[in-house]
Amino acid sequence: MDLGITGKAFVIVGGTAGMGYAAARDLAADGAKVALIGRNQQAGKAKAAELARETGADVRMFAADGTQPGALEAAIAEAAQGFGQLNGLAVTAGPMLAQTILTETTDADWQAYFDVQLMTTVRATRAIIPLLERAGGGTIVTTSAFSIRGQHGERIAYTAMKAAIASVTKNIAVTYGKAGIRANTVCPGFVATDATQPLMDMMAAKYGLPPLEALDKAMVEDFHMDVALGRVGRPQELGELIAFLLSARAGYLTGAMINCDGGTQF
Repeated sequence: MDLGITGKAFVIVGGTAGMGYAAARDLAADGAKVALIGRNQQAGKAKAAELARETGADVRMFAADGTQPGALEAAIAEAAQGFGQLNGLAVTAGPMLAQTILTETTDADWQAYFDVQLMTTVRATRAIIPLLERAGGGTIVTTSAFSIRGQHGERIAYTAMKAAIASVTKNIAVTYGKAGIRANTVCPGFVATDATQPLMDMMAAKYGLPPLEALDKAMVEDFHMDVALGRVGRPQELGELIAFLLSARAGYLTGAMINCDGGTQF
């Protein structure tokens, strides 16, 4: 499908790995210019160069740590200057940190989740909205989680911040819709991203299977997750959804919270 994004420029916060990189690949393959934002400049530049070679697109890397005030703002401003105009943003960064129940979750734990999840999204969206207004509109995709609809005792800080991200995104959609800005939230299920590689390797050793097959098996037998498709998600499946939501093909879709969890039951 032609996404209608040729020549447009998009920022992907967390775009150097996992579902963010998968989204960047789809955007670049369809003719868009892409700014990857991540913490590791050396690794990120290698990823940008790889994607540029693969697609022939203009792909650049800008280093920033979303937990640090001003860092994302500077990176997004630099991307805007480099590309001349920005047309959209996806925020896929925000790993799961320590998992504890409420009575064992410290103030430091809450602050860490606040910075790495909610404030990374707030800082990125706050920085790009004036640029999208100037461009006559644009698109924003944020990342929440399927677990905001199915609470788990040890994920209280994670789910609280992911729920806040969904709330902020809906507010953006309502507040800036008349400026031509669309904003949607993706709620992934269990996805085999780069962060799960150690777990995949461990399960591969346990079951004597290729890593991805082993993770699918572990999802059922070790983690007892009830997922209709019977497997974990692949980054490219989330990447395709994110790219679609950023594109002209989702032109009347805004303020939505979209599950992409393989039919996970709570």
